[in-house]
Amino acid sequence: MRKLAWMLICSSLFFQACEGPVGPQGPPGEDGLIGEVHEVKASFTAANQYAADFDLNPAIPASDKIIGFILEGEDNFGNDNWEPLPQTFFYSGGTFVYTFNFSRTGFTIFLDGTTSLANLPANKRTDRIFRFVIIPAALVNKVNTNDMNAILQAIKVDKAQIQSHLEQLN
Repeated sequence: MRKLAWMLICSSLFFQACEGPVGPQGPPGEDGLIGEVHEVKASFTAANQYAADFDLNPAIPASDKIIGFILEGEDNFGNDNWEPLPQTFFYSGGTFVYTFNFSRTGFTIFLDGTTSLANLPANKRTDRIFRFVIIPAALVNKVNTNDMNAILQAIKVDKAQIQSHLEQLN
């Protein structure tokens, strides 16, 4: 019985709560991962060497990734069809491809191919609309990067928040 009383006294020391003033507020945390979407219009000509340059201001973190999409019409319900870049097309006499590269401070869209680019129909060279999604590094391996809607949902961006730059910024 003595042992039991002694154990109860010792265990009560471990279950006591301390009281005192509330400590200072901690530093603010991140609200969440920040993603961006830029919609741009580009025209490809011999004069611009079939390339269009766009700046990112401010620069993105080195760990982030940019995924590009090209608008390729609408479905039967009027929804935009976005195809991931690079995108290759077959044309009489060869192929042509839309591709891009990026850095922390900007991105460049290219039109390249095995056919004469000057002979492509105007709707394949001028006023093409692209979307570029900046994905935080923490999400790169967690989202299907071929599905723009999945990316927008993951970075919590809706269509109203898309930064539209529908004039060429060369």
